[in-house]
Amino acid sequence: MTGKGRKFVLYRDFKTGYRWRLRSPTGETLAASASGHREKSACEAELRIFAADHPGAGILDATARGTVG
Repeated sequence: MTGKGRKFVLYRDFKTGYRWRLRSPTGETLAASASGHREKSACEAELRIFAADHPGAGILDATARGTVG
C-alpha cells in the first residue's frame, strides 16, 4: 500500500503517554496506536513497524513542537 500524501503523527497524550496515528491527505485517521506508550522510543518503534506498510508516508513528530495531537 502506498503512503503517498499520508502522514504518521507522533504525539503526546498526557493521560497515557506517547501515541501515533496515520492520517490521510484529507485529515482522516486511518490507523492509530491501540494504547499509549510510557517511553517515546517504544512508540517510535511501533510506528516504524506500521510505516513499513506505507512507503512514502511522512512522519511528523508533534512532540518536538510541544503540541498535543
